[in-house]
Amino acid sequence: MESTVEYKAAMEYAAVDADSVDEKENFKFEKPLKRILTACSVLLAGELLWLFVINPCMPLSSVEIKGLDGVSRIAVLEQAGIDSRSSFMSVNARASEEALSAIPAVESATVIKHFPDSIEIVINSRVPVAVAAANIGGRTLPVFFDKEGVLFQIGRSGGAPLNTTLPVISGLVFENINAGLRLPKFLVPLFSDLHTMSVEAPELLSTISEIRINKKKYETYELTLYPVYNPVRIRIGQRITEDKLRYMLLLLDVLGEKGVALDELDFRTDTASYKIRKM
Repeated sequence: MESTVEYKAAMEYAAVDADSVDEKENFKFEKPLKRILTACSVLLAGELLWLFVINPCMPLSSVEIKGLDGVSRIAVLEQAGIDSRSSFMSVNARASEEALSAIPAVESATVIKHFPDSIEIVINSRVPVAVAAANIGGRTLPVFFDKEGVLFQIGRSGGAPLNTTLPVISGLVFENINAGLRLPKFLVPLFSDLHTMSVEAPELLSTISEIRINKKKYETYELTLYPVYNPVRIRIGQRITEDKLRYMLLLLDVLGEKGVALDELDFRTDTASYKIRKM
Protein backbone atom coordinates (compact mmCIF):
# COMPACT_ATOMS: atom_id res chain seq x y z
CA MET A 1 0.00 0.00 0.00
CA GLU A 2 2.81 2.35 0.95
CA SER A 3 4.63 1.58 -2.26
CA THR A 4 1.51 2.48 -4.22
CA VAL A 5 1.25 5.83 -2.45
CA GLU A 6 4.93 6.47 -3.02
CA TYR A 7 4.56 5.64 -6.72
CA LYS A 8 1.65 8.07 -7.14
CA ALA A 9 3.55 10.82 -5.37
CA ALA A 10 6.55 10.21 -7.59
CA MET A 11 4.39 10.41 -10.67
CA GLU A 12 2.80 13.66 -9.48
CA TYR A 13 6.22 15.14 -8.79
CA ALA A 14 7.41 14.08 -12.23
CA ALA A 15 4.36 15.66 -13.85
CA VAL A 16 4.93 18.97 -12.00
CA ASP A 17 8.58 18.91 -12.91
CA ALA A 18 7.71 18.30 -16.60
CA ASP A 19 5.29 21.26 -16.56
CA SER A 20 8.02 23.48 -15.17
CA VAL A 21 10.35 22.41 -17.93
CA ASP A 22 7.67 23.12 -20.53
CA GLU A 23 7.02 26.57 -19.08
CA LYS A 24 10.71 27.36 -19.19
CA GLU A 25 10.94 26.19 -22.80
CA ASN A 26 7.86 28.20 -23.77
CA PHE A 27 9.27 31.29 -22.06
CA LYS A 28 12.55 30.88 -23.92
CA PHE A 29 10.61 30.65 -27.24
CA GLU A 30 8.13 33.45 -26.55
CA LYS A 31 10.76 36.01 -25.58
CA PRO A 32 12.55 36.18 -28.97
CA LEU A 33 9.18 35.88 -30.76
CA LYS A 34 7.92 38.95 -28.95
CA ARG A 35 11.09 40.79 -29.88
CA ILE A 36 10.62 39.82 -33.53
CA LEU A 37 6.98 40.87 -33.51
CA THR A 38 7.88 44.16 -31.82
CA ALA A 39 10.58 44.83 -34.40
CA CYS A 40 8.17 44.00 -37.24
CA SER A 41 5.55 46.32 -35.77
CA VAL A 42 8.08 49.16 -35.53
CA LEU A 43 9.21 48.58 -39.11
CA LEU A 44 5.60 48.43 -40.35
CA ALA A 45 4.71 51.60 -38.46
CA GLY A 46 7.73 53.33 -39.95
CA GLU A 47 6.80 52.16 -43.44
CA LEU A 48 3.23 53.36 -43.03
CA LEU A 49 4.46 56.66 -41.61
CA TRP A 50 6.71 57.12 -44.64
CA LEU A 51 4.06 56.03 -47.14
CA PHE A 52 1.06 57.95 -45.81
CA VAL A 53 2.62 60.93 -44.00
CA ILE A 54 6.14 61.74 -45.12
CA ASN A 55 6.19 60.70 -48.79
CA PRO A 56 3.01 62.61 -49.82
CA CYS A 57 4.63 65.74 -48.39
CA MET A 58 7.85 65.26 -50.33
CA PRO A 59 8.43 66.92 -53.76
CA LEU A 60 6.67 65.11 -56.61
CA SER A 61 8.65 62.33 -58.27
CA SER A 62 6.95 62.79 -61.66
CA VAL A 63 4.45 65.01 -63.51
CA GLU A 64 3.11 63.63 -66.80
CA ILE A 65 1.43 66.00 -69.27
CA LYS A 66 -0.77 64.77 -72.11
CA GLY A 67 -2.12 67.03 -74.85
CA LEU A 68 -1.79 70.74 -75.70
CA ASP A 69 0.78 70.66 -78.48
CA GLY A 70 2.57 73.92 -79.09
CA VAL A 71 2.64 75.03 -75.43
CA SER A 72 5.79 74.36 -73.42
CA ARG A 73 5.86 72.07 -70.42
CA ILE A 74 7.18 74.92 -68.29
CA ALA A 75 4.23 77.14 -69.23
CA VAL A 76 1.73 74.38 -68.40
CA LEU A 77 3.28 73.69 -64.99
CA GLU A 78 3.47 77.39 -64.18
CA GLN A 79 -0.20 77.88 -65.10
CA ALA A 80 -1.18 74.86 -62.99
CA GLY A 81 0.76 76.21 -60.00
CA ILE A 82 3.12 73.22 -59.86
CA ASP A 83 6.86 73.69 -59.26
CA SER A 84 9.85 71.73 -57.94
CA ARG A 85 8.61 72.09 -54.36
CA SER A 86 5.06 70.89 -55.02
CA SER A 87 3.97 67.68 -53.33
CA PHE A 88 1.01 65.31 -53.55
CA MET A 89 -0.53 67.01 -50.52
CA SER A 90 0.09 70.59 -51.66
CA VAL A 91 -1.36 70.30 -55.18
CA ASN A 92 -5.01 71.39 -55.41
CA ALA A 93 -6.30 69.44 -58.43
CA ARG A 94 -9.49 71.50 -58.84
CA ALA A 95 -7.64 74.83 -58.70
CA SER A 96 -5.05 73.58 -61.20
CA GLU A 97 -7.81 72.45 -63.60
CA GLU A 98 -9.50 75.85 -63.43
CA ALA A 99 -6.20 77.63 -64.03
CA LEU A 100 -5.34 75.47 -67.04
CA SER A 101 -8.82 75.93 -68.51
CA ALA A 102 -8.11 79.67 -68.58
CA ILE A 103 -5.54 79.10 -71.34
CA PRO A 104 -7.32 80.14 -74.58
CA ALA A 105 -6.19 77.00 -76.46
CA VAL A 106 -7.49 74.66 -73.73
CA GLU A 107 -11.04 73.34 -73.95
CA SER A 108 -10.81 71.33 -70.72
CA ALA A 109 -8.15 70.03 -68.34
CA THR A 110 -8.06 67.15 -65.86
CA VAL A 111 -5.48 66.87 -63.08
CA ILE A 112 -5.14 63.36 -61.64
CA LYS A 113 -3.20 62.79 -58.41
CA HIS A 114 -1.57 59.36 -58.18
CA PHE A 115 -0.77 58.49 -54.57
CA PRO A 116 1.75 59.00 -53.13
CA ASP A 117 3.98 61.22 -55.26
CA SER A 118 2.97 61.72 -58.91
CA ILE A 119 0.62 63.89 -60.96
CA GLU A 120 -0.97 63.37 -64.38
CA ILE A 121 -2.30 66.32 -66.39
CA VAL A 122 -4.62 65.57 -69.32
CA ILE A 123 -5.45 68.51 -71.59
CA ASN A 124 -8.05 68.63 -74.35
CA SER A 125 -7.05 71.30 -76.85
CA ARG A 126 -9.52 73.39 -78.80
CA VAL A 127 -9.93 72.30 -82.43
CA PRO A 128 -10.43 74.97 -85.12
CA VAL A 129 -13.60 74.78 -87.21
CA ALA A 130 -13.33 78.15 -88.97
CA VAL A 131 -10.91 80.99 -89.62
CA ALA A 132 -11.48 84.72 -90.00
CA ALA A 133 -9.30 87.71 -90.84
CA ALA A 134 -8.74 90.47 -88.29
CA ASN A 135 -6.79 93.71 -88.37
CA ILE A 136 -4.38 93.65 -85.45
CA GLY A 137 -1.73 96.31 -85.03
CA GLY A 138 -2.09 97.39 -88.63
CA ARG A 139 -1.67 93.84 -89.91
CA THR A 140 -4.27 91.42 -91.22
CA LEU A 141 -3.91 88.13 -89.36
CA PRO A 142 -5.91 84.89 -89.34
CA VAL A 143 -7.84 84.15 -86.15
CA PHE A 144 -9.18 80.69 -85.39
CA PHE A 145 -12.47 79.67 -83.77
CA ASP A 146 -13.58 76.40 -82.20
CA LYS A 147 -17.02 74.81 -81.96
CA GLU A 148 -17.98 77.05 -79.04
CA GLY A 149 -17.20 80.26 -80.93
CA VAL A 150 -14.03 80.85 -78.91
CA LEU A 151 -11.22 82.73 -80.64
CA PHE A 152 -8.35 80.67 -79.26
CA GLN A 153 -5.47 81.46 -81.59
CA ILE A 154 -4.20 84.52 -83.42
CA GLY A 155 -1.85 83.88 -86.33
CA ARG A 156 -0.46 80.55 -87.45
CA SER A 157 2.57 80.35 -85.18
CA GLY A 158 2.74 79.16 -81.60
CA GLY A 159 -0.12 76.69 -81.80
CA ALA A 160 -1.07 73.23 -82.98
CA PRO A 161 -1.03 72.40 -86.72
CA LEU A 162 -4.19 73.80 -88.27
CA ASN A 163 -6.39 72.52 -91.06
CA THR A 164 -5.66 74.57 -94.17
CA THR A 165 -9.10 73.85 -95.67
CA LEU A 166 -11.09 75.57 -92.95
CA PRO A 167 -14.00 77.68 -94.16
CA VAL A 168 -13.41 81.41 -93.94
CA ILE A 169 -15.92 83.35 -91.85
CA SER A 170 -16.57 86.93 -92.97
CA GLY A 171 -18.93 89.63 -91.77
CA LEU A 172 -17.61 89.64 -88.20
CA VAL A 173 -16.66 92.95 -86.59
CA PHE A 174 -13.97 92.72 -83.90
CA GLU A 175 -13.30 95.19 -81.11
CA ASN A 176 -10.42 94.79 -78.65
CA ILE A 177 -9.55 91.42 -80.12
CA ASN A 178 -7.57 88.95 -78.01
CA ALA A 179 -7.11 85.21 -77.63
CA GLY A 180 -9.93 83.85 -75.48
CA LEU A 181 -12.58 86.14 -76.97
CA ARG A 182 -16.03 84.51 -77.15
CA LEU A 183 -18.46 85.36 -79.90
CA PRO A 184 -22.06 86.25 -78.94
CA LYS A 185 -24.17 83.26 -77.92
CA PHE A 186 -26.54 83.61 -80.87
CA LEU A 187 -23.63 82.81 -83.23
CA VAL A 188 -22.50 79.66 -81.39
CA PRO A 189 -24.94 77.28 -83.20
CA LEU A 190 -23.22 78.15 -86.49
CA PHE A 191 -19.82 77.04 -85.18
CA SER A 192 -21.40 73.96 -83.62
CA ASP A 193 -22.80 73.08 -87.08
CA LEU A 194 -19.35 73.54 -88.62
CA HIS A 195 -17.87 71.19 -86.03
CA THR A 196 -20.52 68.54 -86.77
CA MET A 197 -19.87 68.86 -90.49
CA SER A 198 -16.09 68.65 -90.02
CA VAL A 199 -16.55 65.36 -88.18
CA GLU A 200 -19.36 63.75 -90.16
CA ALA A 201 -18.85 65.15 -93.69
CA PRO A 202 -15.47 66.93 -93.98
CA GLU A 203 -15.28 66.39 -97.73
CA LEU A 204 -18.62 68.18 -98.12
CA LEU A 205 -17.61 71.10 -95.91
CA SER A 206 -14.39 71.52 -97.89
CA THR A 207 -16.46 72.53 -100.96
CA ILE A 208 -17.32 75.82 -99.21
CA SER A 209 -14.58 78.46 -99.22
CA GLU A 210 -16.35 81.30 -97.41
CA ILE A 211 -19.33 81.76 -95.11
CA ARG A 212 -20.52 85.33 -94.73
CA ILE A 213 -22.57 86.33 -91.69
CA ASN A 214 -25.18 88.93 -92.63
CA LYS A 215 -26.25 90.34 -89.29
CA LYS A 216 -29.84 91.52 -88.93
CA LYS A 217 -31.78 93.05 -86.06
CA TYR A 218 -32.34 91.54 -82.62
CA GLU A 219 -29.43 89.09 -82.65
CA THR A 220 -30.48 87.35 -85.84
CA TYR A 221 -28.53 86.76 -89.02
CA GLU A 222 -28.52 85.02 -92.38
CA LEU A 223 -25.67 83.25 -94.13
CA THR A 224 -24.25 83.52 -97.60
CA LEU A 225 -22.11 80.60 -98.77
CA TYR A 226 -19.48 80.79 -101.49
CA PRO A 227 -18.54 77.43 -103.06
CA VAL A 228 -14.91 76.71 -103.95
CA TYR A 229 -15.44 75.82 -107.61
CA ASN A 230 -18.48 77.87 -108.55
CA PRO A 231 -18.77 81.71 -108.64
CA VAL A 232 -22.27 81.75 -107.17
CA ARG A 233 -23.73 83.03 -103.93
CA ILE A 234 -25.91 80.67 -101.89
CA ARG A 235 -28.18 82.42 -99.42
CA ILE A 236 -29.52 80.37 -96.52
CA GLY A 237 -30.90 80.88 -93.04
CA GLN A 238 -28.86 80.47 -89.86
CA ARG A 239 -28.01 76.76 -89.85
CA ILE A 240 -25.82 74.55 -92.02
CA THR A 241 -26.62 70.84 -92.17
CA GLU A 242 -25.25 68.00 -94.26
CA ASP A 243 -28.58 67.34 -96.02
CA LYS A 244 -29.10 71.01 -96.81
CA LEU A 245 -25.59 71.41 -98.21
CA ARG A 246 -25.86 68.25 -100.31
CA TYR A 247 -29.10 69.51 -101.82
CA MET A 248 -27.55 72.90 -102.63
CA LEU A 249 -24.56 71.36 -104.37
CA LEU A 250 -26.80 68.90 -106.26
CA LEU A 251 -28.96 71.75 -107.51
CA LEU A 252 -25.84 73.64 -108.59
CA ASP A 253 -24.68 70.63 -110.62
CA VAL A 254 -28.11 70.11 -112.23
CA LEU A 255 -28.47 73.77 -113.25
CA GLY A 256 -24.86 73.84 -114.42
CA GLU A 257 -25.43 70.86 -116.69
CA LYS A 258 -28.40 72.68 -118.19
CA GLY A 259 -26.18 75.64 -118.98
CA VAL A 260 -27.83 78.03 -116.53
CA ALA A 261 -25.41 80.84 -115.62
CA LEU A 262 -26.25 81.27 -111.96
CA ASP A 263 -25.55 84.38 -109.95
CA GLU A 264 -27.36 83.44 -106.76
CA LEU A 265 -29.26 80.56 -105.17
CA ASP A 266 -31.74 81.34 -102.41
CA PHE A 267 -32.63 78.66 -99.85
CA ARG A 268 -34.10 80.93 -97.18
CA THR A 269 -37.60 79.55 -97.77
CA ASP A 270 -39.00 76.07 -98.35
CA THR A 271 -38.83 76.64 -102.10
CA ALA A 272 -35.41 77.27 -103.64
CA SER A 273 -35.08 80.12 -106.13
CA TYR A 274 -32.23 81.46 -108.22
CA LYS A 275 -31.01 84.50 -110.11
CA ILE A 276 -29.31 84.32 -113.51
CA ARG A 277 -26.01 86.13 -113.96
CA LYS A 278 -26.28 89.22 -116.14
CA MET A 279 -24.15 88.93 -119.27
